Amino acid sequence: MKHRNDISTRLLAALLLLAAAACNEEEKVTTPDFAASTSGTVFKAGEPVEFALAGNPDFIVFYSGEPGNAYDYRDRDRIEKAETTLSFMTQTKAGYGNPANAPIYYSADFDGTYAEENLDKATWIDLSDRFELPTYTEQLVPAGTLYIDDLFPEDGSPIYLLYDYHVDKYTDAAKNGRTQVDIMNFTINGITPAGTTTLYNLKNAGFQFVFDAGYRDNNKTQEPDVNANRIMLRTDYKPASDMRIRAVSGPLHRPDDVNSGPDGGVGIKAVADPTMTSYHHTYDKPGEYTVTFVASNSNVYGRRNVVREMRITVVKDAGTIDPPVYEEWE
Repeated sequence: MKHRNDISTRLLAALLLLAAAACNEEEKVTTPDFAASTSGTVFKAGEPVEFALAGNPDFIVFYSGEPGNAYDYRDRDRIEKAETTLSFMTQTKAGYGNPANAPIYYSADFDGTYAEENLDKATWIDLSDRFELPTYTEQLVPAGTLYIDDLFPEDGSPIYLLYDYHVDKYTDAAKNGRTQVDIMNFTINGITPAGTTTLYNLKNAGFQFVFDAGYRDNNKTQEPDVNANRIMLRTDYKPASDMRIRAVSGPLHRPDDVNSGPDGGVGIKAVADPTMTSYHHTYDKPGEYTVTFVASNSNVYGRRNVVREMRITVVKDAGTIDPPVYEEWE
């Protein structure tokens, strides 16, 4: 009797082991059966590229190959030289043509002491002809965007910017009351293929005012002001003397490198989503791109990935493209 119970116990244990093995086999993560293809290798900028997808993995992540979305940079920082740009907007108002604008200058040898004597000793180079500026009152004029890398000294020292506001003494004949000038949207950007980073704006550019003797001795109420949104340059109406206000920035440095961090992919399918048979992406700029799809199956027991890559060429829209040859991804 005891012998028969031992056999039954061993048989039950064996059956349980077989059942557990079967369960583990079912829960085991399988490698995704996934393929991707496209209708050719040459496409036009600005037009959607269609990728055909086959299989039904739990997850799909897409890398277009563009800066910021490249598979090769998924695990490493993207560190690049930045191109530096300056832009702003000028508004003239509340006056009569005196002055019509506030010309902009830069210096690479200003010593950083905000006093008349020190400003006058420095070399200030006029940049006004490289921007669009108002020519009369009641105008709002975007200055445009200027690449300013050539302004920075090679030794890495900073530059300073200066807006030079001058008002002539009022006369009845000239009727030159004065014109208020507002500088707005002041921005210095660092631009890389991965994107644009704001380096300076009116919050951190450190603008300060330096006044000449005419302003110090004669101005009574209408003072200039700077805040996070604008530089306001103004004097009393009908000034009794020539007046000059110079709005001078703090030291402005060109960035050596911009670190935009690792690139990320775009998740286009999750486990609960229906099967995907195609995906579209539009390239804005011509170039050669390595396109990558990463397909994954995953559960609590692990994760398995497959990677599908190909190179495509994006060209300017200059007419027709030869009919593409269908190419299967490896």
